Amino acid sequence: MDPKTREEALEWGPIELGCGVVVVELTDRMVEDAFDDAVRWWISRRGMRRHAVTHVTRGIQIYAMPEDTDEVLDVWFPGVQLDAIAAIQPYAFIDVDMLPVAYQSMTGIPGGQFYGTLSQIIAHAETARRIISSEPAWRWFQERNELHITPREHATGVVIVRYISNILRAEDPTAPAETPRNDFRHLRFRDRDLILRFFLATMKQKLGRIRGKFQSLPGAGGEKTLDGQDLLTEAREDIRELTEEIQGLSDGVPFLTG
Repeated sequence: MDPKTREEALEWGPIELGCGVVVVELTDRMVEDAFDDAVRWWISRRGMRRHAVTHVTRGIQIYAMPEDTDEVLDVWFPGVQLDAIAAIQPYAFIDVDMLPVAYQSMTGIPGGQFYGTLSQIIAHAETARRIISSEPAWRWFQERNELHITPREHATGVVIVRYISNILRAEDPTAPAETPRNDFRHLRFRDRDLILRFFLATMKQKLGRIRGKFQSLPGAGGEKTLDGQDLLTEAREDIRELTEEIQGLSDGVPFLTG
């Protein structure tokens, strides 16, 4: 069985632990809490990558981010047109957003063939924007969950924000609705597997603590020994291994230049 929803996982987990065979078992609430703990564990170490689209307006500097924002990763601003004159006069990009793209004239600009000239134009544009700070900059304030864009007189247009969400949805939408979609179903198999295995380890831990309160149970054929301590030992080892595994999947530190 490959659970792809919260409901399927809640059914799968107790079966994996053999619940129903021994009298001392987990309650439904404990199973649900174990799954939620597993999702929270994964979110805190991996997080859901999402994109938010917002319309920015000249003169407005502060924009509210979605409530589930845990960290802003990157911001993509409206595309900037290139002026052909930059191949000769690179710092003409001060007003680049207001200049037309003179495509037909590019091949006639002194300095090389079309693609070489275009490459120079792009390089000049990047240099000019860095020097005169014409390309907007951004900063996210976590305590207020606000995205600040500078300078205030930035261009009007659509901005795409890539951020880490602190919510993972694990239930299919009720038909005929199509959104919000089931994040758990659409995770990579390895990430979904990590959550399910941690879910199982958490249930072992909870069940081990419950059964650990009893050394044995009376039965028709004599006393039956419970496996509380064994479950706790297995749970600790599983959680340690899973934590090491998920750390190995974390995004690496990017190279810094400059």
